[in-house]
Amino acid sequence: MFDRRWITYPGNVIRGTDPVKVTELTEAALLRSRGIDGSSVNAYFAPSSLPPVPEDPSLDAAAELILSAVEEGVKISVFGDYDCDGICASAILYHFLVNYLEADADYIIPDRFGEGYGITPEAVTRMCEQGTGLIVTVDNGITAFDAAARAEELGIAMVITDHHLSGETLPQCAALVDPHVPDSSFTFRDECGAGVAFTLIRRIAEELGIGREELEGYLMCTAIATVGDSVPLVENNRVYVRLGLDAMKRLKLCSKREFMARRDGFPDDGDFEDDESDPGSGGAPFSYGIIALLEASGIYSDSALTSTDIAFKVVPKINAAGRLGSAEKAINLLLSETRTEAREAAAMLIRDNSLRKNIEQEIFSDALTGGKMLTGENDSIVLCAGEDWHQGVLGIVASRLTEKFNRPAIVLTLSEDGDDPLYKGSGRSVENIDIFSALSACSGHLERFGGHTRAAGVSIRRSQFKPLIEALSEYFGGLGGKAAAQAPEYVADAVVPGGMIDMGFADMINAFEPFGEGNKSPQIVLTGLILSGCSRFGADNAHLRLVFSAIGPKGVLIRLEGVMFRAGNLAETVSKLKRVSVLCTPRRDSLRPDQLLLLVTDIHDFDLDVEKTLPYMYNGTYITFESFAIDADFLRVVYKGIATLPERFTFGDLNGLRMKLSACGNHCSWYRLRCSVEIFTELGLVKRLSKTEFAVDRSVRSTDLESSSRFMALRTDTAG
Repeated sequence: MFDRRWITYPGNVIRGTDPVKVTELTEAALLRSRGIDGSSVNAYFAPSSLPPVPEDPSLDAAAELILSAVEEGVKISVFGDYDCDGICASAILYHFLVNYLEADADYIIPDRFGEGYGITPEAVTRMCEQGTGLIVTVDNGITAFDAAARAEELGIAMVITDHHLSGETLPQCAALVDPHVPDSSFTFRDECGAGVAFTLIRRIAEELGIGREELEGYLMCTAIATVGDSVPLVENNRVYVRLGLDAMKRLKLCSKREFMARRDGFPDDGDFEDDESDPGSGGAPFSYGIIALLEASGIYSDSALTSTDIAFKVVPKINAAGRLGSAEKAINLLLSETRTEAREAAAMLIRDNSLRKNIEQEIFSDALTGGKMLTGENDSIVLCAGEDWHQGVLGIVASRLTEKFNRPAIVLTLSEDGDDPLYKGSGRSVENIDIFSALSACSGHLERFGGHTRAAGVSIRRSQFKPLIEALSEYFGGLGGKAAAQAPEYVADAVVPGGMIDMGFADMINAFEPFGEGNKSPQIVLTGLILSGCSRFGADNAHLRLVFSAIGPKGVLIRLEGVMFRAGNLAETVSKLKRVSVLCTPRRDSLRPDQLLLLVTDIHDFDLDVEKTLPYMYNGTYITFESFAIDADFLRVVYKGIATLPERFTFGDLNGLRMKLSACGNHCSWYRLRCSVEIFTELGLVKRLSKTEFAVDRSVRSTDLESSSRFMALRTDTAG
């Protein structure tokens, strides 16, 4: 908060006094920014059919191998992964093999800590000893050269289905299905592992004449995995999630009707709790498990289910099992055959997720305050290393560090002691910086690595920490990553008068669901707000609940409620604000669907509605606002003000200075003031003594502003 500039595109500043018109103009802006023209609007908002199964020779070969193995009575082993995507992919293929093909099948989910990611020669040997004749991997295998060679040596057929990037060489196996391999005929290449598994069973279903209705449970599972694996929510993935969410809503509605029927005294046959005959409860694959998981996540309404709910409430519970060492709990939930079994399994995931949260917070705090941070402010990456951190949550901690510092982050923990200890961990990146490519360029410092554009797994010796930091900083600096990290910003989809939004506006925003990677939830700037309430809530008071007022249609004062997650520590600062603008996503409250709720991303301590917009930035087409602009004239005013402060000053002194400068007509927002201090610190005019204390270096007589990379990155050039 207060550390990012807000920018938008020309034409996206919406004005008006009619909520209906404001909603229409905002919708047009959102369609325009997503490249959706009039001919494709209906298909975008309401897809009615699944994308066609690709005509891919490898997909056909995999389907034929599976069908032949079933016909010959060969045992099939599904080998998956311990994250949400791998768990869902395993459940999809295993359930389909057993329930539709009546195959002799089992599944194997490796232990995160004992076995690690991916199929190994040892795992192949064990499956052979247990009578397996066909191995099908899901969400892994594209780099399983040794495992594939071992399968061939033992005479076991191996089908690899994966979605990760491949190298120049591919493992030798009976069939390899991966949209990213060079000769793939997949027209859409960004499906997750469960999406590829779903495509495979759809191909087999076509052979057997199985209709889409019978695959709806698998579609719901694919939707959860697609959101959970953060693949781009465009094209096929958008359709999977959109139709999957619709299927989950129908499932919840049927479940609600069952409850109402029982409450109102309608008879049922036998034990209602475990009745599997009704299609609303147990008819579709995974119905019991998905209903139990949604209810355990606090999602009861059949109408207010979004991809955001899946991402933040459902996926973490599935992941928690694998993160803490036993993904078996999560797949047992999906495969539950009764309501009772599903609810018991969901309760176990709730407990695991609570434990995961506690462990994650301990590591995050230790990384920031325990001397485990190995990088500084001038590095283009954050790297932390601990001796006994739980490996299962390091990816989440890396994500939080990336969010906090707006730089790629790698979090490591000791794996093997010795003269040069081995550390393992996870990396996460910021938007537009490919961490996988960065690690590839610096791979000489790593023992092992793998992953995606935004996420990676790493193994590294302690002696390589410093060389890796230097190599990555050089790499990111060469891409302009350092400048990007020094000038963080939010891109707003539209700027709208706060008093002109209503439930119709929220429903319009919701129509753009599902939101996630590649289709971010619209970020709307609401102007003209007065903050009238601010309080902390949630576990450890970690979040903020906000109340705003604004002038609505015909001059009527309206009330708006908002929440801001992980901002509880800013309650004292925020509560002192008055006229504000917020960057948020308006939506229906999931607990009170008839109420409007603002999911607040950032607060700005100026009302942007009264400011001038600055039309050019980086010679591009963006616009920003006057209270985000940094220029030499403003810096001179601020430095004169700082010169009047005590030689050692604090953020409290800066707040007083901010109010004085604002009273004199300077748009001195917290953003502009903090950026000014950072520029002065870079130039040596100010020294940072601690997190909250500074000192003026009065010995510096002159300096060149353009020698500050911070100033150059923030510079706003305006024109006509």
